[in-house]
Amino acid sequence: MSKPRALYDLLKLSSLGLEMGAAVVIGLLIGIWLDGRFGTDPWLMLLFLFFGFVAAGKGVVRAIRKGVFEDEPGEDDDGPQE
Repeated sequence: MSKPRALYDLLKLSSLGLEMGAAVVIGLLIGIWLDGRFGTDPWLMLLFLFFGFVAAGKGVVRAIRKGVFEDEPGEDDDGPQE
């Protein structure tokens, strides 16, 4: 695997991690804000935290379906085929 390709794969994986963390944090913050607004501590926070985890899982599934974790078609670890 060439260095630019390896760097590109690393960037794709790191963006997936950032997306997962952001989904959970955003869900948590929305839940905390709604709890403060409606006085429902801690139920909306827990609900939106769960939604954040679901969104993070959906991002992982989307990345797997897109092929983030797979090699390019025709690319082998053993080198070129003859």
